[in-house]
Amino acid sequence: MPKNKTLTIPESPLVQINLRLFEKAVDIDLNELPFMGHLNLRGRAENKAFLKAAFTLLGIDLPLKANTFVTSDNLEIYWLGPDEWLIITAPDQQTELEAKLRKKLKNIFSSVTDVSSGQTIITIGGSNARALIEKACTIDLHPRQFSVGDCAQTRLAKTGVLIAQIDDKPVYEIIVRRSFSDYLGLWLQDAVVEFIE
Repeated sequence: MPKNKTLTIPESPLVQINLRLFEKAVDIDLNELPFMGHLNLRGRAENKAFLKAAFTLLGIDLPLKANTFVTSDNLEIYWLGPDEWLIITAPDQQTELEAKLRKKLKNIFSSVTDVSSGQTIITIGGSNARALIEKACTIDLHPRQFSVGDCAQTRLAKTGVLIAQIDDKPVYEIIVRRSFSDYLGLWLQDAVVEFIE
């Protein structure tokens, strides 16, 4: 006789955060993209065979300029270091892409790791988005220094994050480790109060 199986529904890393509070904030739009696919890709940027294989499969060149990212219809690829990239896919697409990358790069010095369950993405947009983020982020997000296509690994409220500007409205993506997402969400929940009328 089969045992009763309990269906496990994935829980957002920010499940305890009151995201409705942000709806009351003036010119701040905050959302979570909790179940995107996250793949860490390592390889030698000077290896033309590696770059060609990645391009053939991904349909887009890996960003080679420090602190930049590129996008296609279904991928975002962030430069993390001279030999490291973060690939963001649509939900549940990372497993198939990981297998294809492993096969394509089989004879090339490289590695692919699925880190999806360990990260989440927070988007913050609106004319007050930069002011909110700059309350506890030391990098200069002014358009003269940081614009669409730029990304940086930094700290936000003492939490290690990858921040990217994805739109000039502006809209920022903040990629944070799941284990710190609740803390960061609580900090954002507290910091947004001054923008509520």
